[in-house]
Amino acid sequence: MNYRRTKIVCTIGPSSWNAETVKSMFEAGMNVARINGAFADVAELQRVEKLIRGISPRIALMLDIKGHEVRLNKFSEALPIRKGDVVVLGKDSSENIYPATFPNLYKDLEVGQKIMMDKGAAGLEVVKITSDGKIHAKVLFGEKIAPGKGMNFPGAKLSNEAITDIDKEQIIYCGKAGWEFVSASFIRNKHDIAIVKEAFGDSKINLIAKIEDQQGVDNIDDIIENSDGIMIARGDLGSELPLEKLPWLQKQIIHKCNQKAKPVILATNLLESMTVNVFPTRAEVTDVANGVMEGTDSLMTSGETAQGKYPIESVEMLDKIARETEQYLEPMFISETYDPSNDLTLFPAQAIYESAMDPEVDKVLVISESGVESRILSRYNLPQPIIAFVSNIVFQNQLNLTKNVQGNVFTSDKKDKDTIVRELIQFALKEKLILNVDRVIVTGKVNDADSNSPYLFEYFDVSKSL
Repeated sequence: MNYRRTKIVCTIGPSSWNAETVKSMFEAGMNVARINGAFADVAELQRVEKLIRGISPRIALMLDIKGHEVRLNKFSEALPIRKGDVVVLGKDSSENIYPATFPNLYKDLEVGQKIMMDKGAAGLEVVKITSDGKIHAKVLFGEKIAPGKGMNFPGAKLSNEAITDIDKEQIIYCGKAGWEFVSASFIRNKHDIAIVKEAFGDSKINLIAKIEDQQGVDNIDDIIENSDGIMIARGDLGSELPLEKLPWLQKQIIHKCNQKAKPVILATNLLESMTVNVFPTRAEVTDVANGVMEGTDSLMTSGETAQGKYPIESVEMLDKIARETEQYLEPMFISETYDPSNDLTLFPAQAIYESAMDPEVDKVLVISESGVESRILSRYNLPQPIIAFVSNIVFQNQLNLTKNVQGNVFTSDKKDKDTIVRELIQFALKEKLILNVDRVIVTGKVNDADSNSPYLFEYFDVSKSL
């Protein structure tokens, strides 16, 4: 097998600002470029978009919005701390340190609440909250509190909004510019999803819900059902929940996403040591491989490519680990029940799966306006690559999060399926997506008035079909 099924999402930052580095990351296997909105304004988004689109229109763009995330203000320099110190967090700039994204934080906390700084780099415990909004917290561990970093509050239920005004401004820009994804931090329930999606307007953006706290875990089924995909954000999740719970949660969330044919991204600390070392640890390699074996659609870098010393090598390493691990994946059929009114009940998924077990089948071609049928098939670990033909470039690039699927834009104004399939085969040959010696399964939704089903399912020997 000379292709990689698992997709790679890369966070763009100071280590990968320049075109040469991004181009090398793309050539190494990057499918999606992620930009953290917490550190960008619209002008910065425009700059990065121009950079990425200039390298390849096939790279999908993902905006990561702050949402519920609570971050410190960007004070001048890190505050040294030691165990037993008491740190005061204000509610505004009258104090040196304060929660810039949620000034009313003090209203939601109680004495005894633990506060984790910077994904566990430091830990505090609230010892007093004063009427003027100051939070006094005792240091439990850590050496410094760095400016602009995120905070976690294990077990707390915060009342801050799912989307900020800055988030809305960035989303509106990205929607108009044709970005493919928005990943929203700390999604807690389907209400949060509705609020974020409202900002999408009539754009085609897909919402990726980041699971980062206990509320997100508790409502995972509703969140999967109402979002377009899931990110298992292990950094914040491991600060909000006991670390030892992460492996099982990761496995369960991946399984649930596979069941619902929703793409799932495994994120945070995949190759953390490669921020400073040219090779990862053996444990990191095993962690990435396990994620692939569990069924993740995508692997994501954070600091490795944003501020690490070896951004290109990090992508190359993910590519190597995924390719090696994928050799041992076994095909597996996953059944799903759909609403009887949904045409997907007629999609011949099981018949396609069984036919794909024939070793003479080389590829599976799927006509799918938005890509949903190809996502259903991607769950099965078919031995063949799935080539999806969708109606526009946004849908094409949104498949960059779905394992074992390559998206392409193909449309036809013909009304009978035989003509449509003939055009499809000719297009696929022209674009070198198939060879004239291939044997392929062709399936998907076509508007053929003479057919009893909206879906076709045919086997083609390409050499005999020309």
